[in-house]
Amino acid sequence: MDPETFKMKYGMDKPRMDDDNLIFHCQMSRRGAQATEIAMTLGYAKARNYAGGYKEWSEKEGK
Repeated sequence: MDPETFKMKYGMDKPRMDDDNLIFHCQMSRRGAQATEIAMTLGYAKARNYAGGYKEWSEKEGK
């Protein structure tokens, strides 16, 4: 998707291929891991997954 269409659809700039902060997450981590794999296949070599998911993050945030 071109950058202009991406911005219109998602309301933010399209990530750069060399972006260091392209981090995926989901509730438990499985879908975040799948999204990370897809991004890497598309050329986002530095894409990462927050392995603990939102559940872990929210538990740590509450402490």
